[in-house]
Amino acid sequence: MMRDLGFIGVGAMATPMVRRFIERGWTAHLVDPVRERTAEFVDHPQVVIHEDVAALVDATAYILLSLPTPHALSEVSARLASVNTRSPVIVINTSTTGMAATREAAERLAAAGLAFVDAPVSGGVVGAREGSLTVLVSGADEPVQACRPVFEVIGRQVLRIGSEVGQAQAMKVANNVLSLGALAATAEATALTRRAGIPMDIAISALDAGSGRNSATSVKFPRHILSGKFDFGFPAEGALKDVSLFTALAAELGVATPLAQAVVDCWRFAVERGYGAEDCTRIVTMYERMAGLYQEGEQ
Repeated sequence: MMRDLGFIGVGAMATPMVRRFIERGWTAHLVDPVRERTAEFVDHPQVVIHEDVAALVDATAYILLSLPTPHALSEVSARLASVNTRSPVIVINTSTTGMAATREAAERLAAAGLAFVDAPVSGGVVGAREGSLTVLVSGADEPVQACRPVFEVIGRQVLRIGSEVGQAQAMKVANNVLSLGALAATAEATALTRRAGIPMDIAISALDAGSGRNSATSVKFPRHILSGKFDFGFPAEGALKDVSLFTALAAELGVATPLAQAVVDCWRFAVERGYGAEDCTRIVTMYERMAGLYQEGEQ
């Protein structure tokens, strides 16, 4: 088996995945327009850094996409599709890019003879570092099966969502609107309990023991908020992008989603108040400031 694998986009999620592959003997080929993101790998004997995504087509067996937006996916897929090759490379989209953009990219790549697997991941930076991501997969059987060696490195669970590209994206945005809605709701709930004089750690313990338990009370608050680190590794502007993809798909499919729209409004409010580039867990800080729980000058 060819053990050369490409990464397009080497950000917070992809960086620990790159480390896992090279630790297991793979050769990683990296492309990212921000040089600082590939800097730690410059002198690594198992890493090749390229300037153009097109170079990965003939150099690798798999190309993993870890991209921030649907627009970035469109640009990258167009460049990959422009390469004249007979290479049997498989393009694996681990990004959250929505159903429409993902299907367009898959069609463009298929016309160029490149296989495509829809495989957005869930589990955050910690999951990427530990190899415990949940990989949601959709696409044709043959390329999906061929990607098993890749998924084994990054994922603890590989869930086959369907045979059509885009179905995994629908599942991912549904997951994210629940996860990010839970984070916002828990931030709002704990702002109230703190105003009532209940320390946050006690409130989270009570919520996590009760019917209000969710991914924020069980993971994000204990690991990333109560610790004071605010380091989940996903910005608020990314949260807004993901929940907006859910409501856009809902509109396309004719599904009423008033609660999801409220989640979008909440994350848009956070971005508009200057938290866009901050870690998504900083939505807790926003709620606490609105509740008057911060002294002047406190971070």
